[in-house]
Order: sequence, then C-alpha cells, then structure tokens
Amino acid sequence: MRFSYQGTLARLLIGLVALLCPIMVLLAQSPVVDDPDALLQRIRSQVAEHLSQLPNYTCHEVVNRLIRPLNGSSDQMDRVELEVAFVGRRELFSRAGESQFEDQPINKIVTAGTIGSGSFGSFADSIFVEKSASFRYVGQSKKDGHKTVRYDFDVPPEKSHFLLQQASAQGIVGYKGSFWVDLDTLDLVQLEIKADRMPSNIRVRFEEKIRYNLVRIRDSEFLLPRHAELAVSDSEGNYSLNATSLEQCREFVGQSVVTFQTPGDGTSADRQAPDQ
Repeated sequence: MRFSYQGTLARLLIGLVALLCPIMVLLAQSPVVDDPDALLQRIRSQVAEHLSQLPNYTCHEVVNRLIRPLNGSSDQMDRVELEVAFVGRRELFSRAGESQFEDQPINKIVTAGTIGSGSFGSFADSIFVEKSASFRYVGQSKKDGHKTVRYDFDVPPEKSHFLLQQASAQGIVGYKGSFWVDLDTLDLVQLEIKADRMPSNIRVRFEEKIRYNLVRIRDSEFLLPRHAELAVSDSEGNYSLNATSLEQCREFVGQSVVTFQTPGDGTSADRQAPDQ
C-alpha cells in the first residue's frame, strides 16, 4: 500500500507489500463452525486458490477526500478520479480518461493532499496466504446483510511487510484487525485493519475498512474490493479521511498499454516504499 499526505498533517508516505486479493465466487457447503481452526484453513485455501484465477482488469477509481485540521478551520474536501489497472496482482495508475498505465507511485500522479494506493490490492495476501498472521475466532454475526463468521488477526512487526515512512523517518509496522466471511460461500465480506504500534519516530495512526462485492468480468462473477475508507490521524489531532470506490470494472484488454520501468530503478510497487 502507498499513502501520501500533504497539508495540515505532516507529509506521510506508507508502503505496504501486499498483493491483490479478489475472490471468484463459488458456492460451498455451509462450514462447520464447531471447528474454527478447520474453517480458517478452508477460508485461507479459498483465498489462495482464487488469487490465481482472477483475470487482469481495470477500473475507474473515485476518491472523495476530507481533511479536518485541529486548529478549528473549516473542513477541506475534494474529489480525485483515476484509472487503475490490476495486472499480475500489481496495481498501476493513470489519470482519468487515459489508457496508458505506468509503474510509478500514485503520489507522482496526484501530488497534493491525501492519496493512497493498495486499498484494493489490500492486505489480504499477507493476511490469508503468507504465514505472517495469528488468528482468533470471535463468532458469528450479521455483516452487510450476510450471515458471517468473524476472526481477528495480528501481524507483528517482525513478520510484517508494511513499510511506513513519515518525512525522513520510516520503519516496518505491525498491524491487526478483523475479517468477516459469508458462512455459506466463504466469500470475504469486510476486512478491517488498524496500525497503531508505530516506531517512536513515527507519530501517526491509521484505520482502514474494505468492503467486497460481486463484479462480472468476462463471463464470470468475482468478489472484488469495491469500497475502502482510510482514516489517518497524527499526534496533534489532525484527521484525514479518504473514501475510495471502484467503478466500471472490466477486463484489461490489449489496447490498454502498460509501461514498466527498468529493473533496479527502485520503483517496484511491491517491495519499495514510495519516494517522498
């Protein structure tokens, strides 16, 4: 994930080594919740299986942004629109209306205000596929009209790939949260993430909620992350909120152009923190 803030808050850049985790819908027998560990393994296996089945696709991304400064001045609001492509489980951006995508940080396209990437590539690969998280079964509940089961998770800093950079300070950050899956299909319904165990030289907190919905691509339906809310606050009490949604999702076809920069130039979207 990449996140950049300029304005009332100190400029903030967040890098997350996380890959796209959409889920193609499959009907499944209702899981046996009497064995939470076995159910968790089924959920993780389904996520891993569907990661390899999703086609490359592109969407129109809309970001409604709010900044609420501590000094009592009026809220600042604006709207950013972009094109985003998910190619090989990587997230690429271009300006709205363009069809050429380049491998560059999103803050090179949107240079002012709060802007982030990775919400729709999300943390899911790290949480469900990699052996980095510990899990705790919470129980059954209703979520977004679904009968769901909830688990909490925790990724400690020593197993995290979440690189957070604030001005000249940076460090690997641990995070925790919860996820809800539909009891009948094991489809992911909502993912919530919180990072509040920051290094002493980084004084921000953030929370993110990601919701999933069915989307038809080609002749199949896939469960994609469609809406995310990212809230960031600093130690002085300034607050920023990004509400991001994906629209008009479709298969990434040949007439679209992807431009990758040469290896070794320090611009990898997956392993490198963004430039300040």
